[in-house]
Amino acid sequence: MSFFDTDRWNEIWQTIARNRKRSIMTALGVFWGIFMLTVMLGAGMGLGRLFRAQLGDMSTNTLLMQPEQTGIPYKGMPKNRWWRMDNEDVEAVKKQPEVLYASAVFWGDEVHCSYREHKGDYSLMGYTPDYQKINPQKILYGRFINEVDMVQKRKSCVIGTQVWKDLFPGGQDPTGKIIKLSDTHFRVVGVLRKQSTAMSFSDVERTIVVPVSLAQQMFGRGNGIDMLAVAGHEETPSQEVDKACREAVFARHIISPEDEKAVWSMATAEIFEKVMGLFRGIALLTWIVGLGTLLAGIVGVSNIMLVLVKERTQEIGIRRALGAPPRAIIGQILSESFVLTFIAGVLGLTAAVGVLSAADSIYYQVVTVAQDGFEISWMISFGTGILALAILVAGSLLAGVIPATRALKIKAVDAIREE
Repeated sequence: MSFFDTDRWNEIWQTIARNRKRSIMTALGVFWGIFMLTVMLGAGMGLGRLFRAQLGDMSTNTLLMQPEQTGIPYKGMPKNRWWRMDNEDVEAVKKQPEVLYASAVFWGDEVHCSYREHKGDYSLMGYTPDYQKINPQKILYGRFINEVDMVQKRKSCVIGTQVWKDLFPGGQDPTGKIIKLSDTHFRVVGVLRKQSTAMSFSDVERTIVVPVSLAQQMFGRGNGIDMLAVAGHEETPSQEVDKACREAVFARHIISPEDEKAVWSMATAEIFEKVMGLFRGIALLTWIVGLGTLLAGIVGVSNIMLVLVKERTQEIGIRRALGAPPRAIIGQILSESFVLTFIAGVLGLTAAVGVLSAADSIYYQVVTVAQDGFEISWMISFGTGILALAILVAGSLLAGVIPATRALKIKAVDAIREE
């Protein structure tokens, strides 16, 4: 019997159509199973892409350190002592072999900013040039703070995109323009667009960045800083980066190397691994739930095929009596099971891809365009689609195995007697 035998396919369609309601209800189970599996996988992949987009190009081995009260008396210094980090700590940390980049972080107050008749209140942050390497943000115009700005304490600033839109509503390139911060004039050297939100100390879009040396002078803080941002080498465990930085900083401030309370630290590598572990768990749960739903549909197909085999006992017996080989009987049953399952599954997969495509379009319009958000896709990958299709084909064949085996056990004599 040829695969392209029209008589064979007509018989398959007649068998399915003969029990139309039962076939439709069974096919709906398969449709819903593959539909939910695909949609849930797309949602999980979209959330994963969103998380990675929020990380941007930020180093995954980043460490943040902030001074706290000491917890252990050390070399004549009492416990519960407050201390502060300074510029020299940044240089000491940079010398550690485990460290790739290190930057000072300085939190300024909210400042009033104006350009001609346009004005607004924005956050002010002070960084060193290496911060852009640790937590890169997209540069729309100009550049980031550089070493010359730092050494000469230039009145240079980098503004966020919302600041740019507020002060320069015409959308022109603002680099080189002079804006007023409180009572001081600054030259705009760049415009930042949010690329990573994983390690942002303020809303990047509404922030003005100045050299940390100038921020210290503006707020009368000497050489003090609020926090250290460090990027370790990718192959170096975050615990070793943390230990090296603590030892370098503690040695300068007469703090016990064993004092766990003297500094608050956060390693993004650990957070990244925990979040990715969560996404892996969600993906596994999605596959389990989706495959469970799909399996229920396949079992439904198998059950209806068993009923059809029972109803066609005489027909199958007569075929056996006329010399139909076992493979012809098996092929007929498997083909009927395959057609019903495969068509329902392909329709479910197509519907799911359509829903994910619509979600892509809505997200792009509502978030990416309207809110200047991250551009991500909620569509499943090509490989995932092929895997879902392969599972569907395997399931459709599996659904016919038991009915086909049952059909082979029918004897021609017994089938004719049942008449």
